[in-house]
Amino acid sequence: MTTDPFAPLLEELDAWSLAGTVAALWWRDDDAGAPGPALARLTRLGADHGVACGLAVIPARAGTPLRDHVLAAPGLYALQHGYAHVNHAPPGNGAWELGPHRPMETVLADLRAGLAVLRGLLGPRFVPAVVPPWNRIDPELLPHLPGLGFCGLSASHRGDGPPMVPGLRRADAHCDLLTWKNGPARFAGREKCVTNATEHLKKKRSGHADPDEPTGVLTHHLEMDEDAWNFMDDLLSATRSHPGAIWMSPADIWPPAAQSRGMTT
Repeated sequence: MTTDPFAPLLEELDAWSLAGTVAALWWRDDDAGAPGPALARLTRLGADHGVACGLAVIPARAGTPLRDHVLAAPGLYALQHGYAHVNHAPPGNGAWELGPHRPMETVLADLRAGLAVLRGLLGPRFVPAVVPPWNRIDPELLPHLPGLGFCGLSASHRGDGPPMVPGLRRADAHCDLLTWKNGPARFAGREKCVTNATEHLKKKRSGHADPDEPTGVLTHHLEMDEDAWNFMDDLLSATRSHPGAIWMSPADIWPPAAQSRGMTT
């Protein structure tokens, strides 16, 4: 007998529906810089299911080709993936671009420059939320982000992140489709991905996690193998029409009113 790998997730969504509530999910994809076959595939996948995707765009690699691609695809929104996706940490400290290894003024200047690039390129299709490269950011930077014009932060959910500051809304990634250990990136496996998403939904429903934070699914279009692409397709198919689930766009998570409150640059 074959067991539906999505059964735990669907049972959890059933519980939300029976309680008269809806579980919010969202899709983030990292490391966008220039269009190509992988980004085209991601765009088609989102369009086929009617689900929007937040592209974490590297400002230093973005240009008119990416602008043209995003503006032609109603389901794509850009977030800011640091500035150049360059590691500035010394060996043995992990990879950090937005870390404490450079003067804070220098890091903030990079973020300000990236913000200007993406606003100029993408206009209203740019949502000013910071996605730190390697999902690491110095907590001392957070109080300065709203003053630069940012309204959100999205990193990797570890359960021990710094508290948010006024003017920032967090929407992390809770289910990374890839594993980065022991060799090249590859699909993390259906059981692990379903478990990670389901556990966050359960915590929200039981009051052990912020009920207003959407459950984030993370992809990397440039690194995806066929198993990862197939899983994302199946995940969207399994959840898109479920009465206990809704897929939010970045513009839903960080609406224009929230964005405008931080627009001081």
